[in-house]
Amino acid sequence: MRSVRTVVMWKTIGLLLFFSTCFTSLVNASLSPIAVFPLQELNRGRNEINLPFTKILAERLAVSGNEILSPKTVISFMANNRIRTVGHLESFHISRAREELGATFILLGTISQLKERPTPSMGMTLQLVRTSDGRTVWSYVGHFSTADGRRPLGIGEPKTVTDLYPFFLDDIVSQWPWETINEMQRATAINIDSIVLQPAHLRPGVEVHAKVRLRNDWPADRSPRVFFKADEQIHAATIGEDSRTYEASWIAGEKDGRFPVNLLLEWPIYGRSETALLGSYLVDGTPPLLELELRGTSQHAEVPVFRKELVIVPRLLVRKPLARWRLAFSNQTGELVGADEGAGNLPGIFAWQGRGNTEVPVLDGEYQVLLEVWDEAGNKASASRRVEMNRSAPAVAMALEKNGQEVVVDLENQGKVPLAFWRLEMWTTEGRIIKMAEGEELPGQIGIELPEGGNDADLQGYLMLRDVLGNQSKRDMNELFLQAGKKQPEKKREEAVPKSETWVDEF
Repeated sequence: MRSVRTVVMWKTIGLLLFFSTCFTSLVNASLSPIAVFPLQELNRGRNEINLPFTKILAERLAVSGNEILSPKTVISFMANNRIRTVGHLESFHISRAREELGATFILLGTISQLKERPTPSMGMTLQLVRTSDGRTVWSYVGHFSTADGRRPLGIGEPKTVTDLYPFFLDDIVSQWPWETINEMQRATAINIDSIVLQPAHLRPGVEVHAKVRLRNDWPADRSPRVFFKADEQIHAATIGEDSRTYEASWIAGEKDGRFPVNLLLEWPIYGRSETALLGSYLVDGTPPLLELELRGTSQHAEVPVFRKELVIVPRLLVRKPLARWRLAFSNQTGELVGADEGAGNLPGIFAWQGRGNTEVPVLDGEYQVLLEVWDEAGNKASASRRVEMNRSAPAVAMALEKNGQEVVVDLENQGKVPLAFWRLEMWTTEGRIIKMAEGEELPGQIGIELPEGGNDADLQGYLMLRDVLGNQSKRDMNELFLQAGKKQPEKKREEAVPKSETWVDEF
């Protein structure tokens, strides 16, 4: 493999970020070590590297069950061997990686078509190279954009290139060549054709099934006895009709943990035995711990209230990989109005605009937000919160009391949420302002001195209200004064002594 001898100036800060972060790999001497080399980013130049995604990819492969060499070790190897290019390696360096790092495989790749605008997108190619002969045993080509993550409710949609990372990670792991890697884990004396070990994650007391097909064919008088060994227990295998397939089932123990499964062959006639690691399974009886935080709301009567968009922030109190999740919204009668679900880990946030699955806005009222998650072993956890949607205009009770040339207006908030601002203005038909008042809280009283010689019909004005959710309303004050002017003469005819008049207008 040829390489272009071009000096690459790596930024010191970038390298420190790549290998100073705590990195944990699954340590098991029987696994095949994999060296993940920095991915080349073509958009930035021939030899630029994308360290953040390389680190995330290495961590995800480690969590999935691979033994990944630490990034610091890989960087040191590249420096010691003066490797000045990324994206590919010469055959000489591939051999040196096997000798110096003990790597069974090398993962190389490039990132292309990386752009944030107009539509965030990213492309990627990966090659898994076997160090024993320099052959590419697996390759991957992928491309995602934000259009690939659109959902009916618009919940959890990717908006940046960083939001596309989980799509690539899930896609890569789903196509990961486990069978090819397992072939390198086997003892040389046992030639395995295929392995089935399922489930990979399970709860205590669930059945485990193992099945293996060997390429070896022994004479009947010299065939070995075959067993599966797991959790310090030996399980005799049954042989299939082809005389090469062996399988067994057993119940997982009550103890949590990862348990390797070995194939054990015994030849009593020779007094010897051979073992081969088939894989492992994880017993997990602990459900996830989940809580929900609601943002963009105002608290009212112990129930959060929102108007336009509800931001839901899920939090796993104990971090662990998830198999799937489901988010549902139901009204006060328990009727489901909208739901969304997905595979893998939770998005960072959910944003609900108050629409159902039909994209029609739901009615104002109280709703139940329910988030359910299942980990890879099938353990379930859920968290729910009550929330109220309120798009209605602020409601205010208003009483007007008039005595001669003075009017006192009483205002009282009767809405479901507090007011953020109110403003009252009154002026004559000539445009002269006679009263201007504003505030943030109600109830309150506002005194208005009427102009000399004028009448109520000569007055104009308005009352504007806005609550903390952003809902607004505006009322024409002229109508109220006209109403007062019509009622006042009737009061005078009925009583000899003028009396103050009071009425209430609610909206």
